Amino acid sequence: MGKTIIGYVGVMGPQDGVDYLLRALHHLIHDLGRTQVFGVLIGGFGSAQLALKRLATELGLDDHVWFTGWVSDTDLIRCIASADICVDPDPSNPFNDQSTMIKMLQYMAQAKPIVAFDLPEHRFTAQDAAVYVKSNDERALARAIADLMDDAPRRKAMGAFGLRRIKSELAWDYSAQNLVAAYRRLLAKT
Repeated sequence: MGKTIIGYVGVMGPQDGVDYLLRALHHLIHDLGRTQVFGVLIGGFGSAQLALKRLATELGLDDHVWFTGWVSDTDLIRCIASADICVDPDPSNPFNDQSTMIKMLQYMAQAKPIVAFDLPEHRFTAQDAAVYVKSNDERALARAIADLMDDAPRRKAMGAFGLRRIKSELAWDYSAQNLVAAYRRLLAKT
């Protein structure tokens, strides 16, 4: 059996929760015995990237993670497409609780199942395309990844739901209409 590819896309600053993902991968591999995983962490330039690489080494993950750095748009799509499960480890905080992260939409557009902390905007955006776990709990993140590793039909259904949601509700054609309507309401008040 091949490795399960766990994907992450985004900046790697302290606010992005990549440290939670690394600790979840450590728990998944070293405590739950799920050694057939490989994390592909796409992105970079965040202020925490070097510290995250050191943390990966300290956690014994060097053979289980790849920090790609920034990649071209073509390679980004290819990397997401190769992932079996994608993760949005953004921790709960006042900013993240009110923000939709583009990575969620990128994962959904590639029909990927998502594991994420239970944040209001995560639920609003992904709905049934994601499994939600207690915020800021890397052990719960690891258990949810393990559960999805064992359930290919669920992963497929979640990915299909996310892609349908992108195509029918979240694509630019729909977002643009909502944005124009919001501006019209604002302008009508002035």
